Amino acid sequence: MATALDPVLLTSSVGGHFNELELVVEALEIPRHERHWVVPRHIQTDDRLARESVTWSPLVQSGEYRKALRNLRFAVRLHRRLRPRLVVSTGAAQATPHLVAAALLRTPILYVESVARLDSPSVTGRLAALLPRTRLLAPQPGWPEPWEHGLDTFSTFEVVSDPDDAQVRRVMVALGSEHFPFPRAVDAVLGTVPAGVDVTWQVGDTVGSDGADRNRWLTGREMSSAMSTADVVITHGGAGSILTALTAGKVPVVLPRRAAHGEHVDDHQVRMVQGLAERGLVVAVPQLEDLSFEHLLEAAALTVSRRGQQARPGLRPAMPDVA
Repeated sequence: MATALDPVLLTSSVGGHFNELELVVEALEIPRHERHWVVPRHIQTDDRLARESVTWSPLVQSGEYRKALRNLRFAVRLHRRLRPRLVVSTGAAQATPHLVAAALLRTPILYVESVARLDSPSVTGRLAALLPRTRLLAPQPGWPEPWEHGLDTFSTFEVVSDPDDAQVRRVMVALGSEHFPFPRAVDAVLGTVPAGVDVTWQVGDTVGSDGADRNRWLTGREMSSAMSTADVVITHGGAGSILTALTAGKVPVVLPRRAAHGEHVDDHQVRMVQGLAERGLVVAVPQLEDLSFEHLLEAAALTVSRRGQQARPGLRPAMPDVA
């Protein structure tokens, strides 16, 4: 697809950050002909961006900030060619060279912190706060200036309980796109789901202790379809997997990753899952050894509907209000 003159450049990592960026674009009502995506080529993005203007960028995983900075020359060249009027990002490390390139070329930035960061900014968020002409949106109220509360992507979901219709015949398990293995989750699911239940797996870079070969990746459409037709969805604590489940009409059973087990860089998933459980949007299992069939029945009794989200007029990309 041809690239628009002076587009809105959209950049993020794959996984949850990309899911969040899609929702931000929807809330900001950025027309397709005005947007240009700069993301890694992955089964998720390849599927979702088939009809979009996109530049594929080298893959950077969580925490790989030195690798990200090696992409700065690529980012500056791309920004000079595209001349974006605004850069919008939801992080993480993947986006850092494009935030720096935007600052060097005096392009306004709208940085939307991930909903996974409830208490304080991520490393990428702290970097964005140092850059000029940047507007910073926090996932919830109460953050100190210059952060302001902007878009709450979880506020669009409403949950209804129907315990009489709770059945567990089909389960979908999604462990996201992180390069950290999560075998404890596979083992917990295997020890909980009864024989005879149909299980669809998406395990990414994880192998369970049984060594069995399971499906690593699903396209975005395949993931949404599998979640929609499942009675229960079980996910890791990634924002993208949780958002995809909620969008598919399911309250997921969520198993947060923990840094002590080498499952992520820190414990932000634990805090986010706790907050979402308080809002009734997930069935949280903070300790994986506690996962039980009762958790599955609880989730099976819940359905989700979604209302549209709109951003405040001051956030519209046509007139970016940044210093």
